[in-house]
Amino acid sequence: MKSAKRLISLGAVFLFMISPVFSQLDVVKVNIEDGISDAVLKQKMELNATHLMSLFNSTIIEGKSRLKLEDEAFTADGRNCVKDLWESSAMMCPVSSITEKCLSLGEGKGYQLRNLPITMLAADEDSQEQELVINFTSTGQIDNVLVALEQHRYVDIISANISVKDLVRRQTIIEFVENFRTSYNRKDIDYINSVFSNNALIITGKVVKVKEMSDHMLQTLGTERVQYQTSTKEEYIKNLKRCFARNSYINLKFEELEVVRHPIHEHIYGVTLKQYWNSSTYSDVGYLFLMIDFTDPTLPCIQVRTWQPEKYNGKKIDREEIFELADFSI
Repeated sequence: MKSAKRLISLGAVFLFMISPVFSQLDVVKVNIEDGISDAVLKQKMELNATHLMSLFNSTIIEGKSRLKLEDEAFTADGRNCVKDLWESSAMMCPVSSITEKCLSLGEGKGYQLRNLPITMLAADEDSQEQELVINFTSTGQIDNVLVALEQHRYVDIISANISVKDLVRRQTIIEFVENFRTSYNRKDIDYINSVFSNNALIITGKVVKVKEMSDHMLQTLGTERVQYQTSTKEEYIKNLKRCFARNSYINLKFEELEVVRHPIHEHIYGVTLKQYWNSSTYSDVGYLFLMIDFTDPTLPCIQVRTWQPEKYNGKKIDREEIFELADFSI
């Protein structure tokens, strides 16, 4: 498994280079500077986040393959999430101290820490440096760990709200997209199945070669075009299960995220983003579009999913060709 090999080799390098002081370098101190007034709860969250981030480093440095998670620091869901992420890719924290503001998820819904730097060891070299999001319960246990969106995109999306309701939905969309991305890294087929509408429209584009004869039929010229295929939710989930089974790791990265609210149907949002897919058997780059339905605000679901390759015929796809909310009648 690629992640396990990298974990062992990196651990050996660390021990060789810094063996006299490695015990000091595995500790990552997490501090919360604002956002919570309960001093006891704040300290508990800091200790639990410090435990998790430090554990990533100590596990690698000691050459181990499994995390030893303290039960009291996690809910059952939180523990399973961390284990699944680690199984897909070992990771480490490249800094010794993190200070971030704590965000409230709403009354009784807990708290969130963002911008926690990590290095995903199974990812391609140019995609290894990423960030985690930790969600805490209202009592300070780690309940979920997500691979974060780019921070500047997060700020742009939140800042574009036009009402309190729109702000809440944009916050929900960000968490929804981060959960959606992380579910692929974790190979969490149950979560992915749960967020698609039973009647979801799924469109996937692929580049195909087309041979065209010249006017004088003296030579053939190779050209490319994008061929689109539609599938049902059932077909998509079935294919995804096979994909998960044949890949030892999957790492998704999202960039260029855009969120648009439908001008008439205010419960419908379009999300467009650039997706980098890296796995043990296959890698690609393309544009993902999701139509998210907030008819039930507590259970938003995907009504449309499209994917298009970034390039064909040697050039990037035109922005006008990328699917968006206006392309679908509601």
